[in-house]
This record gives sequence, structure tokens and C-alpha cells, in this order.
Amino acid sequence: MVKRRVTAQDLYNYTKCLHRVFLDANGDPSEKSEVSSFVKLLWEVGLQTERDYITSLGDQEIVDLQDLAVEPASQETLLAMEHGAAIIYQGCLLHEHFVGRPDLLVKREDGSSRFGSFLYEPIDIKAGKGWEETEAKKRKFKEHYAFQILFYRLLLEKIQGTVPSGGRIINVHKQLEEFDPAPFEERFTQAMQDVQQLVSGNESSEPVLGSHCTMCAWFTRCYRWVKAESDPTGIFFVGKQKFALREQGLRTIQDIAGMEVDRYLTPPHKIPRMGKTSLARMKERARVLLEGKPVIRSGYTFPEVEREIYFDIEDDPTRGVTYLFGLVIQDKHGPSRFTYYLAKTPEDEEQTVRGFWEFIHSTDRAVYYVYSHKERSTLKQLMEKYHLDAETFEKYKECEFDLYQDLIVEYSDWPTFSYGIKHIAKFIGFQWRDVDPSGANSIAWYNDYLANPGNEALLNRILEYNEDDCYAMAAIKRYFEHHHPKTHVIAERPAH
Repeated sequence: MVKRRVTAQDLYNYTKCLHRVFLDANGDPSEKSEVSSFVKLLWEVGLQTERDYITSLGDQEIVDLQDLAVEPASQETLLAMEHGAAIIYQGCLLHEHFVGRPDLLVKREDGSSRFGSFLYEPIDIKAGKGWEETEAKKRKFKEHYAFQILFYRLLLEKIQGTVPSGGRIINVHKQLEEFDPAPFEERFTQAMQDVQQLVSGNESSEPVLGSHCTMCAWFTRCYRWVKAESDPTGIFFVGKQKFALREQGLRTIQDIAGMEVDRYLTPPHKIPRMGKTSLARMKERARVLLEGKPVIRSGYTFPEVEREIYFDIEDDPTRGVTYLFGLVIQDKHGPSRFTYYLAKTPEDEEQTVRGFWEFIHSTDRAVYYVYSHKERSTLKQLMEKYHLDAETFEKYKECEFDLYQDLIVEYSDWPTFSYGIKHIAKFIGFQWRDVDPSGANSIAWYNDYLANPGNEALLNRILEYNEDDCYAMAAIKRYFEHHHPKTHVIAERPAH
């Protein structure tokens, strides 16, 4: 028996985590953590995006059902459709144990339905863009957006007897984006079958632990389960590959730590998409996790320069603004110091980034230590947005050192499921001053500040968090210097 109705949110969650779908329907609410400030912000941004779009429609006839519960909203939606309402906001599509609440049901007169010589189309209002570029520079439409629209189309077809040929959303810029539902239909059909099993409790799936899980309200529960079961996703970068490992009898971290790598390189025990190097690395990570001590491998070097700069960006994707460039500067002779370029409002972004561009231009014989590719990609986007000097960006690229990819991942293994800076720095003893430090919280604090610009304490909290992030990078770099069997340097970077 279905314990609760299947919703569009279940289809969205399915694209992220199957176990989340099961837990939302069947989990013990007492095991759920409080929703983070950032998630609450995303909800509010989504609602505000909807409000802004509805306001932009002006005097168009809109039937607003947002305040009604499922059953009355369903009845009112049918009445509005029978009467041919132009736009239905937060209508309710109810069929059997499926319920969908598309942001908009829009009347179209290029077809007919059981209601007459018109039909309705479901359209969602999103706080992002539908189409995105992959690493291979190919455009694709976001699957989680597509699944929600396909879900509404499925219900709408049951109710009005037909649906339009294409799917559409309204993006964050109030633009209509169209996509072809056909490429998604096969996987969507499978998703519907899986979701029904998960919601009903007939299937439970399992946690697949990863760094992205920390934003989920079920994270603590799933983390406890992974620890108790010695689940392979407790190993960094295993993820869904654990199911292929299980098929070959590698069910626990202990199994992986003791495996004979060569056995799994050829049929019948071959593990798909895993060669000798990746299996050997996984085995080493399992061993490190069981022993509880990091392993540092030799071979890495640090540039010998006059100035080390530990650089961290804070940005808000919900507003499309980069609001802080934080820098801990360590000159060869002298104490370290923290400095920053801050956009107190989104309108200050251009002036702020231009100031940082000048800093790069005027700084020679330096290295910029970062902890991801985010800084480089963000600077590239800002350069293109404001038509900034490309030579300055190239100068930055030549001086960048990614501590995450080029040091942590390449030359070490750690007894933790995530190699994020919070996990690594805390392991070596570094402590943030804030009780709940995270980039997501920084975004929430920034939005709180914009709503209360007189509250300078919020700005100070953002700055302290960013400063600590920069010093965490410095602590990691020092740790590797001290734990290398020999200290190596490379030739100084050329002066610009």
C-alpha cells in the first residue's frame, strides 16, 4: 500500500539520490536534521522568482490556487480548466496516488482537449537556467527539470486527454526555454517505476555517501549507516561504483582493503570502468580509512616565490553575484595578513572585480593557492562579463596552484569520505572560528545582510569565515611541507 502520494519533488530527488526518495516517504522524522539556512534561502529565492514572474504578467487573468491544499486545489483546477482560464498558478493535477503542482498551467489554443478547442501546458518557473554546457562543451537540458515537466505532462494527459508536443520552463531571467521530452522519456519511465517502489517502501535503496550529502537533512542518519555497515562509500570517490563492487563480492571497506587487484581486471570478475591504477588507489584509500591515518606520497613540489597568496572566492549563484575575493598574503620576509575585495551589494560587483584585477596585475613573483577549480572558472566568467584584460587572467592562471587536485588528490590519501577543505583541515587540527562554517552559510549570511544592511556583524561573519578558509589552505600547505621526506622547490616563476 502506498504510504503517501508520489510528487514532482520525488522525481527531482530521484535524479540526485534514490535513498532520499525512500527516506522522505518512510524515514523516521526524528532522524532528520534541521534544514540549513542555505536550503531555506533556496526555497525563498524560488518563491520570489515565482512572485516576480507573476507580477511581470501584469493584468493577465490568473487563477491563483497557491494557498489551497491538495484536494480543494484539484477541484478548483478542474473548474478553472473547464472554464478556460488563461493561466492557473499553483494548480493541482491529481490522479490516483500521483499529485503534481506545476507553477503554471497555461491555456493554449493550438490544439483541443476534453475541455474544448484549447488545451493546457504545464510550465515551471525556475531560479536557474534549463540548458547548460557540459565539460565537452555540449548543451544539455537539466534532467531534474525535465523529469518534473514530464511528470506534470503525464498527469495532465490523464486529466485533459492530451499534451502539447514540447516541454518548457521559465528560467531565472524570465525567458521561456523549450526542450524535447523524447530523449528523457525512457529514463523517466524507469524513474517512475523506481520512485513508486521507493515511496511505497517496497524498495529502500541505500545511502551513497558523497561530499554533496552534507546539505541533506538526512546526512547524519546516512553517515551513521555507512559507518555501521562499513559501506564502501565511506571511501573517497567510490559513490555508485559500490554496486558494481558488490556484484564481485566486495561488500565492505575491509573487503576492498584486502582485495587482490589483479583478480578484478579480467572476466568474469572484471569491474566495469575500473583499471589497475584506480583499483589499487581504492584499495589504498580503504586501508588508510581503516587505519585512521593519512598517507602522504613523495613527488610534489611547491614554487619558491617572494609571495604566497591563499585565495578564496565567495559567490551567490542565486543572485549571480561574486561578492568577495579573500586573500591571505604571506610575503617571504614578514608576517601574513588578510585582505579582501568586497561587494557590499550586487551592484558593486564590477567595481570589486576590477579592483581585484588590478591587484593581480600589480603582483609579481607570487603563487595563488586555491582549493578547487572554482576560482579560475569564476574569474574567467567575470572577465568575459566585464570585458576585463585577458592578459591579467593568463598571468593569474600561470601562478595558480590547486591544493585540492594537484596536491591532496594526487599525492595523499585520508581517512575520510570527502577530501573537501573542511574535512582535511579539521583532520590536521585546524579550527574555524564560526560554529557552522560553510560556503552555503556564507551565501545565506550575505542575503541576510542585503536585507539588513545596517547589520555589520553579518559582514564580519562572512569575512572571518573567508579568512579562516584562506588560513586553512595555508595550514594544509604547511602540513605537506613538514610531512614530505624531503623539501623540494622548483625554479622561481618568471616575473611579469
